Amino acid sequence: MGRDGWTGLGLLILSGWLYSDLGKIPSNPLVPIGPAFYPRFLLLLILAFSVVLVVQDLISRPRSEGKETSSPKTWLKSYQATLISFLVFTLYVLLLTKLGYLLSTFLFVSALHWLLGMPRWRRLAGSLVLGIATSLITYLIFESYLRVFLPRGTWLS
Repeated sequence: MGRDGWTGLGLLILSGWLYSDLGKIPSNPLVPIGPAFYPRFLLLLILAFSVVLVVQDLISRPRSEGKETSSPKTWLKSYQATLISFLVFTLYVLLLTKLGYLLSTFLFVSALHWLLGMPRWRRLAGSLVLGIATSLITYLIFESYLRVFLPRGTWLS
C-alpha cells in the first residue's frame, strides 16, 4: 500500500474512533437536530472519502513496484509547502490567544498566501489585502451574525 492508502487507513481509524464517541455529546430532547449532527455528518464524509482513498490506492498501485530511495534534501523539497503550512498554522494557533482573532488571522492568511506562492515582494500587497479581507469578513460573520465570541487577545487588552 502506498502513501495515499496509509493516509486513508489512518483517517479511517481516527474518524471511526471519533464517530464512536459522538454518543457522549449531551443532547436536548426539544431540539430536533442535536449538537452531534454536524460532527456526525463531517465524520461520515471523512469516512467515505477515506475508503475511496484506500480503494483507489490499492487499485492504481502496480504490484511489482520497487522501493524508492530518496535523500533528505529531495524529501524536504517535495514536502516544502506542507511543512511551511504546518509551521504557519502552528504559529497561528499559538498566537491566537495572545494577539486575538483579527490580528492573528490577518497574519496567518497573509503569510500563508505569500509563502505558498512564489514569495516575491510585488505579491506582498495582494497577500496583505487578502489577509485583511479574510479576517474582517470572517470576524463580522462570526461576531455579528452568528454571535460567536472570538478571542480578543491578551497582549492587546
